[in-house]
Amino acid sequence: MLLGEILSDKFDLTSSDIENALEVQLEVGGYLGQILINMGLVSEQQLMEALSMQLGIPLYDKQQQEVHDGLLIKNLESLIDVEYILKRNFFPLKKQGDVLLFITNDPLNNTVLDYLTKTLNNAYSLLLATEQTINELSRAFRDDRKGVVSLSFDGSAESLKEMAAEAPVIRFLNNLLNNAVELHASDLHLEPSESLNHIRFRIDGVMHEIDAIDEKLFLSVISRVKLLAGLDIAEKRLPQDGKFSTKIAATLIDVRVSSIPFAVGEGVVMRLLYRQRLTFDITKLGVERDVLPTLNSLINMPYGILLVTGPTGSGKTTSLYSMITSLDRSVKKIITVEDPVEYKLDGINQIQVKSDIGLTFASSLRSILRHDPDVIMIGEIRDPETAQVAVQSALTGHLVLSTLHTNDAPGSLYRLVEMGIEPYLLNASVIGIIAQRIVRRSCPFCAKPHDVSDEIKHAHNLFELFERYTDIFEGTWNFTKGDGCRRCAGTGYRGMIAIFETFKYTEDLKEVFLKAHNVDVIRTHLIKNHRFRRLREDGFIKAIKGVTTIEEVLRVT
Repeated sequence: MLLGEILSDKFDLTSSDIENALEVQLEVGGYLGQILINMGLVSEQQLMEALSMQLGIPLYDKQQQEVHDGLLIKNLESLIDVEYILKRNFFPLKKQGDVLLFITNDPLNNTVLDYLTKTLNNAYSLLLATEQTINELSRAFRDDRKGVVSLSFDGSAESLKEMAAEAPVIRFLNNLLNNAVELHASDLHLEPSESLNHIRFRIDGVMHEIDAIDEKLFLSVISRVKLLAGLDIAEKRLPQDGKFSTKIAATLIDVRVSSIPFAVGEGVVMRLLYRQRLTFDITKLGVERDVLPTLNSLINMPYGILLVTGPTGSGKTTSLYSMITSLDRSVKKIITVEDPVEYKLDGINQIQVKSDIGLTFASSLRSILRHDPDVIMIGEIRDPETAQVAVQSALTGHLVLSTLHTNDAPGSLYRLVEMGIEPYLLNASVIGIIAQRIVRRSCPFCAKPHDVSDEIKHAHNLFELFERYTDIFEGTWNFTKGDGCRRCAGTGYRGMIAIFETFKYTEDLKEVFLKAHNVDVIRTHLIKNHRFRRLREDGFIKAIKGVTTIEEVLRVT
């Protein structure tokens, strides 16, 4: 098969994508695969997989392949020009008998292949890997970052712009973004230090070290990111925020960029927002079927405040988006106030908070009420003023959805009291509270059935939980655990799902709240008189169903 046919079949490229790339190839020349990468239609890893199928060359698997120490290259220096092949992305991995095994991302480079054929008398074989993988391997044997940025750097803004425009810098950043997309990273961190500067990804809520680079390349990459985001590359004393959009491996991505000065240099974080992964389907958040009717009834209440609580990064905004997109927007006017507006939603009026010009949550809310909304979403209740306006909005016949930073659902009531809201106003306005956390899913590619001992089940009251929710489990234990593979970056987890504790604020709870003034009393009443389960119990339910693991639930609850 032709490379274009393989890519179309395996990665859903359209015929028009291939035709456009072929037209570019006719005009400027070069490999079709590299053109597709430059156009953002495939990632380098996807190209390597397609080339492997087309040419019959195996892919390099760092979890299975053993890398020899630097003595191999030193021993080869008398036989071949090591610097020549390293510069052309051919890395000598190891010797298998009389055959030398090389890793490359350019298996069609006939110049290098002819050279190896002559010098090694055909005693070599190839594996395919991305350029970043080859750079990681070769760094142990040479300073491959020297000379990447060839221009002299004098610290000026003009010099930074020239460095950022160099092809190796552009290629390095593109490979970094490709890798982040392939691993489903949500954030890409460029962190300065006194020695090597670090690149880390946040994958499924957990940080992973990806690379360490020297200062010149680090400054070049940061300058490149700031240029793309429309930031002032000469300003390193103040924080800056910007954004840009790009297409990587046929995936449209909005990149939100934040730079901030640290004691040892400037750090940058890129938040990756995947447009094509937007589902906002409330049934896919992780809400169990016994809780879904309660949640649906709360969303469809005509007025009142519904709160979603949890720490930063616990998926609160995604839950709010899922709730408002489940409403009938043809008969309801929905207005949101956010900081920032992460995703633009059709049929919903969204306001971006701009505190520097006085457009705050509270001031926006006062103006919103004159626009006759049915539903108001407040990105976060941060201060007493916003809390007061939210309560007033709910009391005047609006459904208000918002987030709050508390550890659990019952504690939200007392957080609002601390903000100065009178208990009787809370009882008149609050209709329900949801607390949530995010846990990592067991990797669907490497997860296998896993036995959990009776001791562990007893320690976490899993037998009691299993009996109480027999209707959810359908009578079977389905624990799983991932071994770790390339698709999950060796973690055993891929993707995320939310765990919840939810309650409807009913009359008996209002009475307990007014009398007790103690969160433990409310929690006890919920457990005793309502089908209420805590975050950890909801997480254990998902572990028993094989969605996640007990260890992951214990990590976040």
